[in-house]
Amino acid sequence: MQYPVLSTLKTAYEQGRLPQMLLLDGQPGVGKKLVAMELSKMLCEHSSEPVIWMTPIDGKAEDRDTPVKIDAKVAELSQKFMQNPYHTGHITESALISVGMVEHLLRNFELKASGNRVVIITNVDSMNENAANKLLKTFEEVPPNTYFILTANSRHSLLPTIRSRSTCFSIPFLKNNEVIEILKSYGYIEPTEDILSFAAGSAGKAMLAVDSNYSALRKKVTIFAEHALKGDASSAILYAQEIEKDINTVAFFLEGLALQCPAHIHSINFLLQALLAKKFTAEHAVQNIALRIAQKAI
Repeated sequence: MQYPVLSTLKTAYEQGRLPQMLLLDGQPGVGKKLVAMELSKMLCEHSSEPVIWMTPIDGKAEDRDTPVKIDAKVAELSQKFMQNPYHTGHITESALISVGMVEHLLRNFELKASGNRVVIITNVDSMNENAANKLLKTFEEVPPNTYFILTANSRHSLLPTIRSRSTCFSIPFLKNNEVIEILKSYGYIEPTEDILSFAAGSAGKAMLAVDSNYSALRKKVTIFAEHALKGDASSAILYAQEIEKDINTVAFFLEGLALQCPAHIHSINFLLQALLAKKFTAEHAVQNIALRIAQKAI
């Protein structure tokens, strides 16, 4: 898979005008981490400095404030990214970058680098304001031979203070033939049309859909939607009892329902975000959307 932005940035580096603060934005699973890793290889080709990763961590608060635990979790996640930078299942919606993680990162800058040093911060939009403010001084005066490569779903979700200090490049959605090519290169079978439609240009989303058996779930989505659209919320809710109620399955269920019922996409997206933010239980989200669709269908 070729990304034009890599050629652009390589030329800028060869000409000595590569910015030290880069932001790659684009939807999950389109290849932002791959581009970041390719850039780090180019920048550190003649350097003995290891690439430094910072990525959101899930779990208890102390897991994000204890250096040993931070190092262990970040090492585990970065290894997964290197094995497959497209897959979107490694970072959960509740994961975040804490102040403690930023403070731990900044201790690396107490030592001078012996060559180019690259810091990859993934999902920087999961960093809260306090953590971001801790980084501002470093972002304002990036040390010599140091490059920050940030990734985010959208540059507009970042604090203006971070966005204004970064040179931004967008990674576009992939074409279906590119999604197919990427999945095959990572050992997946060719995705079906319904998975390609669901993935909507994201190889990572297609991978997660295959792993989660989305095709089988889509059939259940169709039956549920038929009941709800007829105004029969009770039958839809009763049928939904057969659907596994873990958060990931229901998130896929709601996204599939959005394709099935585009007129109700705003209600579905609202419930999906509420579910991922753990403001609704999976059971409640399925029941709620059945009632919303049925009431509008009557």
